[in-house]
Amino acid sequence: MVMKKTFNYFRANPCGNITGFVVAPVYPGYRKAYTDCIIEQIDKDVEQVGFISPAYEGAPLRMDMMGGEFCANATRAYGLYSAGFYDTDGLVDIEVYVSGHKGTTDVIADVKNQKAYVALDGPIERENLTIAGKDCTLIKLHGISHLVVEAEEDREFVDKALEVLKKDYKDDAYGVLFFNKEKLEMIPYVYVEGSETLFREGSCGSGTVAVVNYLESDIDKLDEDYKIAIKNPAGELEVFVYEFEDGKKFCVGGKVELSEVEKKSIEIPQDVALAVIAEHDKIVEEHKKKMAEEENQEPVDENDLTDEELKIMRDKFGFD
Repeated sequence: MVMKKTFNYFRANPCGNITGFVVAPVYPGYRKAYTDCIIEQIDKDVEQVGFISPAYEGAPLRMDMMGGEFCANATRAYGLYSAGFYDTDGLVDIEVYVSGHKGTTDVIADVKNQKAYVALDGPIERENLTIAGKDCTLIKLHGISHLVVEAEEDREFVDKALEVLKKDYKDDAYGVLFFNKEKLEMIPYVYVEGSETLFREGSCGSGTVAVVNYLESDIDKLDEDYKIAIKNPAGELEVFVYEFEDGKKFCVGGKVELSEVEKKSIEIPQDVALAVIAEHDKIVEEHKKKMAEEENQEPVDENDLTDEELKIMRDKFGFD
């Protein structure tokens, strides 16, 4: 027995970071099952899956990555898709809601030329580290922490770095970026906690911005003429400075290929579906138990005194 699910689906190619998008409300507990089935049954080239919550009319409401992380490439692809619902000609700045980032995220989209750029806030934290004898710089962004290391690609180092990051620097996702400063080239490895997946990605938007933050520690000293291109394994990502109402931000992006939206179906194995249902029932029961405990808890009146406190008051002040 299997559980068959049918939904609207399209594929995006933002500089080689192949992303599948499910356009349908999906219970979060099923997102990993959907992702696994999409990769196995629909498109083996997909590196990640985003889940778009559609509106009854017009542009969609928000987009969530499977692991709840923030992904710059998926966000700009989603922004370009959303911009298609508006009557625009040329560049348009739209605000979107995505996982891994509080509030809205700005996407500058050009539907006609199929380009999109996502604006990223400055680093939350920057720290120099030494891991396995290599000097590194940790750039913590919203929803993901990137470790920049000027070294040749080393798969064993990725595992060692992730061990340190997961232990000492808790986050939704981690990137390990091998960066060649002279050639402005990087190779990104990205690990997502929620899905427990590790990919050598074709490109990484937030990783590209982390590298630029590594090169340029103070964005306020840069003007809006600043532009740079960082070569990722599947192509170049462009970065420029743009001043929004809340200050200057790096915008990263370039071309995005979007397929047509099509009806697709997957078959979720019975054991996987039953595991999701069991986990859901467990969460519901825990919530019910918590609510019952809160309802049964008697309110405490801070003016009420214990017998011992009353005796002390009588002895001290001489009243009955």
